[in-house]
Formats: sequence, C-alpha cells, structure tokens
Amino acid sequence: MAIRFLQIGDTHLGAALSALPPEIAETLRRSARDVFAEALQRAGRDKLDLVLLPGDLFEQDGQDPAAQLRFIYEQAAALAPTHVVITPGNHDPVFPGSPYLTEAVPANVTLFVSGELLVHHTPLGPVVGRAVQTGEGAASLNWIQPPVGDRSQPTLMVLHASVLGTGDGRLGRNTVVPTAVKTLQQSGYSYIALGHYHRHQAWSHTQSELAQAAYAGCPQGQGWDEPGPRGYLLGELEPDGARLNFVPAARHVWYRQAVELPPDYADDAEARLLAVVQEIYDKVGKDDLLELAVRGRWPAGRRSELVELVGRIGERAWFTRPVDWSQTEFFDPLVGAGDSEAVDNFLARCEQGLAKVPEGDADEQRAWLLARYLGLRLLSGQGLPEEVA
Repeated sequence: MAIRFLQIGDTHLGAALSALPPEIAETLRRSARDVFAEALQRAGRDKLDLVLLPGDLFEQDGQDPAAQLRFIYEQAAALAPTHVVITPGNHDPVFPGSPYLTEAVPANVTLFVSGELLVHHTPLGPVVGRAVQTGEGAASLNWIQPPVGDRSQPTLMVLHASVLGTGDGRLGRNTVVPTAVKTLQQSGYSYIALGHYHRHQAWSHTQSELAQAAYAGCPQGQGWDEPGPRGYLLGELEPDGARLNFVPAARHVWYRQAVELPPDYADDAEARLLAVVQEIYDKVGKDDLLELAVRGRWPAGRRSELVELVGRIGERAWFTRPVDWSQTEFFDPLVGAGDSEAVDNFLARCEQGLAKVPEGDADEQRAWLLARYLGLRLLSGQGLPEEVA
C-alpha cells in the first residue's frame, strides 16, 4: 500500500522582511504561519501517514526563532500518530544553542541534527537525511551509502540541498549541499523530498513517470523574485517513486508585471493598451502584492491619462510598489517643428495629405499619420523606433 504524505518546507517563519513596510511584513509573517498550520491540519483531516519538512522552517536570524520552532512542534504534535520528519536547512541550521537542540521534540517527530547522512527508523520504515550545520561550506554529499531497507518497500530521503542549475531568483546563486539531477536519479531512492529552492520542481525516475525528487517550493512567497502560485505537495509514495499533487496555498501572491505600450501611431493603440491593462487587472487579487513597470513610448500630451490608467491596476492589489517609469519615453509627436525649412515643409505636406483623406477612410488616414510620425523622427535625428527598426 502506498504511503500518503505531505511535503512542505521553506516556510521561513519569523522572517524579517525588512524591505517592506512594517504592517505589510507582519501580515505576511502571520500568513506564513497560517498557511503552514492549515497544511498540517489538512494532513490530520486526511489521515496522512507522513509529513516531510525539509528545512528553512524558520529564520534563525528572524523574530524569536525558538518560539517559531515551538509553534511548528505544536502543529506537528497535534497530528499524532501521523509521523513528521524534519531536516534543518541553511536558514534554520543546527549549531550549539540552536532551538533544535534546546526545545523538546514531540514523540511523533523525527529530527535530524547531524551533518552526516544518517538513517532514522520511523514507524513507516527507515528515512535517510541530514541537517545543515551553521557555517558549513557548500560541500557535496557522499552518496556512496545505498538506499536502506527492502527494495520492495519505498526508500525515502529528506534533504535540504541545491540541485544545480535549477534554482530561481536569488536562490539560484545560493548553493547549499550541491547535487545534480543525474546524481539524484542514480542514487536509487524511491523519492527524495527536497528543500531550499522556492519554486516547485520535480524530476521523474528514468524508467517511469513517477517522481524521484521534488521541491515543494515556498508555500508563501517572500519577495518580488518569487512570483506566481506557491504551495505544498501531497503525494503517494511507492517503491517505484511518488505520485505528486501540487496544492496552491499562498494567502498573498507576488506579481511582477510589465505594461508593454503599443505603438502610439497604431489606430487600435488605445484598445490594445486597455487590453494589456485589463489582463493584468484581472490576474491580480485584492490580497496580492504588485510591482509594475511601464515600457515603451507614449505621447507626452497623453501622459496623465496613461498614469491614471496604470494606477487603476495598483488600486486592485493589497500592496503596490511605486510604478517604475524608467523605461517609458514620453515624447512630443511634433518635436522638431520650426527647426528647419525641410521639417516644416514635410509637416505641411502631411497636413495637406490628411486634409484630403476621404471621410471614413481609416487606412489612408493611418498611413499619413504613420508617415508623419516616422518622417519627423528621421528628420529630427531621433532615428526609427525600435518596433520599426
């Protein structure tokens, strides 16, 4: 019979989140605790066999790490007889005086505290794991030790580590216990529950579609470089691998969005801009965090309209950073008029052409407007816009 489990890690309880306003940071900290508690409560309701917690459960440098671990233990103890496995990570490492060494461990919790790969025997069979030690270098693991137990039974490892080349955001450069996908696949374990990287990723066995290793990711995003859905994993562990189901759980989703401005000379520019804005507006929820950047060129005379339109997206979110306008060029469509006889003659010719366009002939009117736009840019030394060049 398959072992039914829940995998959740990288909760970073008590994180400082010092780059955010204090009230926003405090709400995010509460949400991280709520998401963790609700996940474990689900494990209890569903009568799962095992809960896997592969590290970075709290921040040793954050708010009251001992209290965060006590909260974790309280949630774990309430699950008994469901068994819980913890392997500390680089943000909650083991060191002399660590809460992991001073707080009483519940009877239904297996805690790894050694930096060596060890076997702990649980009611559901042996589990292999290790704890990250404070100050340890990024040394590779010794994978010589084979999986433990009867090979007809699932073999399980729980590990806080970096699968090289797979990290995202700032964590892609933060290497802890490096390994590779090929090494995981050659290790022989039925399943390896990974912690450290904050994006859900999974790798299958070479001989089956069942997962051999996976990051659940961070269940509540911690910053702008962690956009999109975040959650935990529900799985069924068999000798040949694990069947996984990702469960979105974040109370607050981080969005980093760009408003790409359409060419202003296009006859449907307004409609295209409204569609871009509406798409972002519909995506962002009232509990989410938003970072916006506006990119492209737009007439200076219509700047206030654009600022108001983009501002409506920000009003949708729970928290919005100031809009980044650094990649926006506001220009005067008639810049260069009066600078030379050639420019003035060109503009006069365009105006004559526009005046002769039959009423309702949108294509010819657009052609004259486009010609005036491009010709004026060339005559005034601005060059062709990027979308044309």
